[in-house]
Amino acid sequence: MLTQTAHMIAVTSVHTMMETIKTRFGEISVDTSKTIMFPLGLLGMPDRFHFVLTTFPNPKMQQFMLLQSMDDKNLSFITLPVDIHNGIVSAPDLRLACRDMQIEEANAAALLIVSVHRNFENVRLSVNARAPLIIDAVQKIGAQYVFQNDHYKVQHML
Repeated sequence: MLTQTAHMIAVTSVHTMMETIKTRFGEISVDTSKTIMFPLGLLGMPDRFHFVLTTFPNPKMQQFMLLQSMDDKNLSFITLPVDIHNGIVSAPDLRLACRDMQIEEANAAALLIVSVHRNFENVRLSVNARAPLIIDAVQKIGAQYVFQNDHYKVQHML
């Protein structure tokens, strides 16, 4: 489930429609035939609906994926794909999110949005564990699922 599914979304298919985009992370090629629809947008961005998931352009950050907006080419998010047993969000809560969104667990991909915290001494990363992105890889539809309990932090440090 989950991590493998996220990478399947990004893998190029036989019917590709490639587009090159200049992002703040460098130039990337995305397969627009794999566009994911977020009908409700994302938190704070209710008017951005179309995104493409791709591998991160920096080889040092292979564990992350880039969620690129197709509505606003200047908007992209670093994301961390997580599987059902990830140590950040519990398996029962991920299963609940899939059930609530009517997504079969086998078709689900879960991503956590990454924030970068820089200061003079170092760079630290956190993920939003409170509101993961849950995607149906078959339907190519996703949503940001907000857990109603306060068990998860908006800034869970990695």
